[in-house]
Parts: sequence; structure tokens; C-alpha cells
Amino acid sequence: MNLIFDNDVSIEVVRTKRRKTASIQIIKGAVKVIVPQKLSDSRVEELIQKRTPWIRKKLGEQSQIVTPNPKEYISGENFTYLGRSYRLKVLSGNDYGVKLKGGYLEVTVPNKSKEEDVRNSLIKWYENHALKQLTDKTKRYADIMGITPHSIFVRDYKSRWGSCSPEGKISYNWRIIIAPHNIVNYVVIHELCHIVHPNHSPSYWRFVKTKIPDYDICRQWLRVHEDMLVL
Repeated sequence: MNLIFDNDVSIEVVRTKRRKTASIQIIKGAVKVIVPQKLSDSRVEELIQKRTPWIRKKLGEQSQIVTPNPKEYISGENFTYLGRSYRLKVLSGNDYGVKLKGGYLEVTVPNKSKEEDVRNSLIKWYENHALKQLTDKTKRYADIMGITPHSIFVRDYKSRWGSCSPEGKISYNWRIIIAPHNIVNYVVIHELCHIVHPNHSPSYWRFVKTKIPDYDICRQWLRVHEDMLVL
């Protein structure tokens, strides 16, 4: 059974014996409704009508998502650090490493280096700068908020921007350092707030709002641009 939503979006209805409850998935603009096998068509349509505002919201969010072009790691490409764009300059020499110099990210690698060598050098540079920037920001905001984190790390997370353990150990996804300062600040404050409220309860979000009144704008920015925060 397939339905048409808002005249142009097709909804795929999947019936399965393994389901006792219904769920809706929206992935890359495709809507899939998974329901128990014996659920009637009228109940399915009723479910979709009830969730119409949510479906429209998610489709709208996904339509804004920016998809980056694959990187080639060659001179002239643009790379972003703390929201500012820098032109990549690949050099050959013995002084291996990465320097931020005059609007350029200069990467020096051995002769005959491959694209992967340039990428690995950039990742190492971003990780090192992420640790420094995030440590500085975390300590600064922790002092302002009167909160004491136990420790600060950067990690190579795949699907989160940070985490905070019950003991106050904060870890960040190093890729967040690609984002503008205000987005990085939001992630830092988000994790610091978890030292006070360890979950995402309404009390937690009220506390976040006292620190960042426009936190919803930052969350939306991350949803739209998350695919851009890559190397």
C-alpha cells in the first residue's frame, strides 16, 4: 500500500508480523510507515493524518540539509575551521605538518604523497586544535556557570557531538570545531548542563535556555549542516 502525501510525497506502507505498534521513518525525504500486518488501511490513514504536522516538519528540515561535495585534498579546495573558510595549499617538503597561514591551510607532505596522507595530516591538525579550543571554552563556561567538569577529551564520534558521564567526564566530537564559534559554544554549554541534569528532561532544556536563550537555532543549524562537518 502506497499513499500520496501533500500531493507530491509518496508514503510507503510496510506491513510486518514482527510489529505490534506502528512507527514512521523519514530518511532523505522518503517516508516509510511500518505497521502491524493486520492494521486496517483506515487506521493507517488515521495515523498519518495525526502525524501530518510532524511529517511536514521533518520533511522541511531534511529539505534544508546541505550535502557537501567529496573532498579531493588538493590545492585550491576550501576547508572550514571555526566557521571560517580557508583555502588548502598542499606543499612538498621535509617540514611535515599543517599551518594556518594568511588565509590558507598549508599542508606539507613528502613528495609523491597520496590524498590519504593529506587527509590524515588535516585530521591530526583538527583534532589537536579541537582539544585546545574545546578545553579553553569548557573551562571558561564552566567558571561562568559555577560547574566543575572532571575531564575533557575529544573523540571520533560518528553520530553525536558530545557526551558527559555521570562523573562529569566530557567528550567532544572533534569535527564540531569545523562549525562557527556560536555553535561550538552551544555544544560546550549543552554538555556542561548535563553535569547538573544528566538527561534530556524538560528541566534540562529549561536550564539550557537560561544559558543560551536561542539554543533551538543552534540545534537546527546542526541538523541542517551536520553533513558539512566532515573532512
